[in-house]
Amino acid sequence: MRGRQGSWRRWPRSTGSRYWLSYLYLTIGALLLVAAFLLLYPLRHVDGFMTDLRINVGANLLDLVLAVVVLQPLILFLSRNAVRWRNRLDYREVIRRVEQATDRVDLWKHWTGLLESPYERGFVAALRGALDRGVRFRIMLTDPSCPDAVERARQVAPTDAVGLMRQNIERLDRIVGELPARHRDLFQVRISPVGPAHAFYRVDDWLSYGLFRDRRVSESSQREVRVRGDLGELALESFENRWNGAGLLDIADHYRMRLRFIVPDATSEHDLRYVLHDGEHWVNVHPAALPHAFHPDHEVSLDGDGTRRYVLAGASPETHERAAALYAAKYGPDQGAVLLRLIGEPFRPDGNRVQEHRS
Repeated sequence: MRGRQGSWRRWPRSTGSRYWLSYLYLTIGALLLVAAFLLLYPLRHVDGFMTDLRINVGANLLDLVLAVVVLQPLILFLSRNAVRWRNRLDYREVIRRVEQATDRVDLWKHWTGLLESPYERGFVAALRGALDRGVRFRIMLTDPSCPDAVERARQVAPTDAVGLMRQNIERLDRIVGELPARHRDLFQVRISPVGPAHAFYRVDDWLSYGLFRDRRVSESSQREVRVRGDLGELALESFENRWNGAGLLDIADHYRMRLRFIVPDATSEHDLRYVLHDGEHWVNVHPAALPHAFHPDHEVSLDGDGTRRYVLAGASPETHERAAALYAAKYGPDQGAVLLRLIGEPFRPDGNRVQEHRS
């Protein structure tokens, strides 16, 4: 049956159908035993029959023991670290693997072609089906306003890498917003202020990774390995270390930060768009926070840190221009943005605030 997205819907199998291969092997074994008995039974009175039978059975048992004890572990060990090389990443193959996933899907890129127009529809359909089966997703993309994003854009020019990173995050934000409550714990997205060590796609025990060069990774050579192999474990360890590292944000925190404005006659809270430049937060106070941001006696505190006070201030035109460029990389062009930098409130030793120019 076809679903709305045009892909075949797979109905869940019955509980016992997962063991069909074992039942098949048992049936074949039983048939072989019956056939052997029927062939050998008429020859039981031939001279030397029992001696030849014992020799053949013993030799076959020895072959079986050697195969199970020596050859099978050796083959498994060699295949554990097998590397399959591909000239490029086949996104349709990745989508097919997601359609069949049973445990986990991990993705670590600057941006991924799975969320671009030719593949987005199929990937989203596969993603929703996998979530229905309880598959967990961890997706880690790069902040388009960070220095690594600028460097990657330089490498793959004229491809608009920054625009693609921003577009990926916007589409993931839409996907997260459409998820039912039962799926939200299964689907995690984090935005990193640094780029990945390598391109990383993992579906269950399959893992594909590629190195960053002067073109898109999907157009470069890929290595396919098993997650349980040595190379796969190293790549997965790198992903886990970054996933659990510092500085990662979910999409909501990537887009907005909550500020509490305190002026002599009022207090208000606003969720504002922002960008980081040289370690400082620049927030867009237009339009909701404009009156409080330009109040001469305003103070600002961060959500979750109510003890420390900040103020919003301007900067030189050159610095403001650089911050505006990063803001445009993160959110897209916005001619109406009013950017002010968030700085720690200076105090005199007597506890009174030092007045400074805020423009």
